[in-house]
Amino acid sequence: MSDAHADLPTAGTGLEPPIAAVRVLNCGRAEQHREHRFGSRTPRLWWVFFSRKWVPLPLQFFLIEHRDGPVLFDTGIDPAITSDKGYISQAIGRFLLPRIFRFDLGEADRIDRVLERAGVAVGDIRTAVISHLHFDHTGGIAQIPQADLLVSEREWSILSEPHPEREWILREHLETPSAKWRQIAFTPTDDPLFDGFDGIHDVLGDGSMILLPTPGHTRGSLSMLIRQAGWDPILLAGDLTYEAALLDQDVVPGVGEAEVLRASFAKVRVLKKRLPDLAIVASHDFAAAELVARATGAAPERGGTRD
Repeated sequence: MSDAHADLPTAGTGLEPPIAAVRVLNCGRAEQHREHRFGSRTPRLWWVFFSRKWVPLPLQFFLIEHRDGPVLFDTGIDPAITSDKGYISQAIGRFLLPRIFRFDLGEADRIDRVLERAGVAVGDIRTAVISHLHFDHTGGIAQIPQADLLVSEREWSILSEPHPEREWILREHLETPSAKWRQIAFTPTDDPLFDGFDGIHDVLGDGSMILLPTPGHTRGSLSMLIRQAGWDPILLAGDLTYEAALLDQDVVPGVGEAEVLRASFAKVRVLKKRLPDLAIVASHDFAAAELVARATGAAPERGGTRD
């Protein structure tokens, strides 16, 4: 690992390091079409209805153990989506969901149960960064009403459109009275590390967690750069890609805006040139836990799994 962030405190300085650990938490199992994960030249509706090529899809979110309290990157999926027939209010959504995903979910996959297995009380969460508003990344917000939910202004604006549910953004589960949404704007910076990005947002003001706009999967998708002295930097990339190798190869998935995704891919690749040891960690990458462990020097764990 490289010490690319000597300006951040380390244990050797007598100061508590900002972050004690980054953990990958599993919140269920699923399958998606191969064309969905790896892209396809065939129209989306064709592979949704006719493809028989299904591949495993890990469902994961992230826990950052910060000295000011635990922070989440996304909140997983609500298993009620498979058991509650009214969870999706639109009939077309209920019809399409099993043709796009095959879920294996149970109550053990609810965010409070996952956090409990990881040794964290759900009531201790004070901040959750939402990479984008798709249901499998926002399914736990009802369990953390005390937490600030950070989302980009551009992503939140999708809710002002007539039918956000057509993009699997379920308004009825987002615009709830208990949810403490905080829309963030990305501010310009003269830090050359972030040249090319449309601004940044420092989550807690100490430089350890920096949000970057990485649109394409959705209009306002964001990623989070984690920097900790003594660790390799980590970019939690949400669904910008499904696997880091696909981003390196410029292979876009079967959903999202291809050209916008490629533009975001290019910015992330430039960031990796500036931070050669950068670990790019996608939410649905089977290698996520291994990549995080390698970057932080921790032993790979299966925290939050149900088996």
